[in-house]
Amino acid sequence: MAREYIHVENVYAYTGVLPGGCQLCLRGEKMVVFVTGLCNMRCFYCPVSPKRLGRDVVYVDEERARSLEDVVLEAFRVGARGASITGGEPLIVLKRVTSIVKRLKEAMGSDFHIHLYTSGHGLTATTVRILEEAGLDELRIHPVEDDMWRVVEVAVKARRRMSVGVEIPVFPDRVEELKRRIKWLEEIGADFINLNEVEVTPHTLESIVVRGYRVRGYVVEGSYEAGLEIVKWAARELRRITVHFCPALYKDRVQHRNRLIRKAVRVAAHYEEPTERGTLTHIEAICTPETLRLVEEGYGVKHSDKCLLHPSVAEELKKLGAKAWLVETYPDSERTLVSRQPLSS
Repeated sequence: MAREYIHVENVYAYTGVLPGGCQLCLRGEKMVVFVTGLCNMRCFYCPVSPKRLGRDVVYVDEERARSLEDVVLEAFRVGARGASITGGEPLIVLKRVTSIVKRLKEAMGSDFHIHLYTSGHGLTATTVRILEEAGLDELRIHPVEDDMWRVVEVAVKARRRMSVGVEIPVFPDRVEELKRRIKWLEEIGADFINLNEVEVTPHTLESIVVRGYRVRGYVVEGSYEAGLEIVKWAARELRRITVHFCPALYKDRVQHRNRLIRKAVRVAAHYEEPTERGTLTHIEAICTPETLRLVEEGYGVKHSDKCLLHPSVAEELKKLGAKAWLVETYPDSERTLVSRQPLSS
């Protein structure tokens, strides 16, 4: 009997039970720990930015982390209920990974859900047990080469409680191959496979096009349709394994925005106003007796020769003819600038 096929346009399609990490991602409740840019693979479609790839650096979402406590602080700051650990290849820095997993579980509680992405390069039964003992909840393997699929079976056999599955991009010319792979995954007892629409970045465009793929906007043409086809097939033909397709549009416009909104609301200073896009706005004004009065009344702060004020005083500033600008920033620690427009009179 066919299983239920669940599809929300440009959001997801799946059959089975969504992995724990995906459930949190859908709500924007998961933070991303980029644990290293070092990697022994050279995937032609890798979306990691050149400023991170190949460098042994750690980021939590958009923030640079230089210690375990930086990672924990960001988890508290954004109100995360889970974390995804990615790279690069996280297993290159296995000790760092286990330290982060243990510290997050210690600080955030045992129900703080953590999943890890890996190509599987160097993954052994011993590594699986080390990760599980550290507290990892979910292992997502991306077999880059044909002979690396066997690593998934190693992980499935070695795990005790941890969820184990596969996460890979969907290229439209590999549909039948993926169906065969998914059948095999069900046979060996893997829990899930996540299929991602293939995104195209400025630094991957050439390598994708030269292989004969067509690009539509910022995705590979046909990847979306291929993902839906595979999930529908799995609902009809398979009995147990979860097959989940994640469109690029949802990742970029919904998951990322939801995460930014949560962070903006939690980190906003008293003079900043969170927006529905997950950014922050404030007014930057030249300090005068009038704008300093607003600071004294609690509407902002004096910063150097500028007064940073809450957007609610915009109309008053216009009436005063104050020289001021409406500033929009991301909610990161650097308050990366999005826009700065003169406050119109």
